[in-house]
Amino acid sequence: MSQPPWKKPSPSTITHDTGLMIKNSLTRKKEKFVTMDGSKNVKWYMCGPTVYAPSHMGHARTYLAFDIIRRILSDYFRYHVDLVMNITDLDDKIIQRAAENGQTCEELSRHFEAEFHNDMQQLGVAPPTVLTRVTEYMEEIVTYISDLVTKDMAYESNGSVYFHVDNFSSSDKGHNYCKLAPEQINNAELLAEGEGKLTQEFGSDKRSPRDFALWKKSKEGEPTWPSPWGPGRPGWHIECSVMASDVFCQLSGSDVAGVTHSCQSACAMDIHSGGEDL
Repeated sequence: MSQPPWKKPSPSTITHDTGLMIKNSLTRKKEKFVTMDGSKNVKWYMCGPTVYAPSHMGHARTYLAFDIIRRILSDYFRYHVDLVMNITDLDDKIIQRAAENGQTCEELSRHFEAEFHNDMQQLGVAPPTVLTRVTEYMEEIVTYISDLVTKDMAYESNGSVYFHVDNFSSSDKGHNYCKLAPEQINNAELLAEGEGKLTQEFGSDKRSPRDFALWKKSKEGEPTWPSPWGPGRPGWHIECSVMASDVFCQLSGSDVAGVTHSCQSACAMDIHSGGEDL
């Protein structure tokens, strides 16, 4: 499957031109690196760990490699890098493990988050500029999902809310579902992994097998937060979209509620599902 054209950043003035070339995930070739405003300011969002178990070699490899890239950007190319990283402190794996251990989700996640940070420190990995946690963004997540429902890009079903893939793909906004990895568009295994084991029994609530949960109806004994669709918790895919949008809007100075909300709605992308603009 082909990928859509890339809309290249076109700042009116480039004040920090290093000649750096990097691999573009959309075009799949090397492109000249230019920041959105042509300055030395780089905004970087990196998915952090899901803290339900001890860190492993995969974590070490990932965060050490990106730390090296970050240091090259800042120390050699003299970019100012604002790195935002999340901690997924609530999802199906955490709920299952906490129940097995007789702990609350908060107790389990805080323990393994502390272990993760200690491991990164031992490896010499620099901490992020901003650290976010899913449980600290429930209000923003609910607001964001409500906006998608209003736009008919999501729908409620049996107390849960699902992203409407077909409506998204057929809209007149030029959206391209799964644009960073179109070959994965029908990968049921990846979709099931993202949905989580505790959610897969609700598959019949979806209008399409490709749709995925943005808000999950909580079952008895699970953590729950209020929402217009009933008590529940966020789906994995929506979390990073909301946190990245909120933090970067604040870093860019959009601190007025209405401006921040419009900024969030305009600039988020769900990398988990191969890159769709939310």
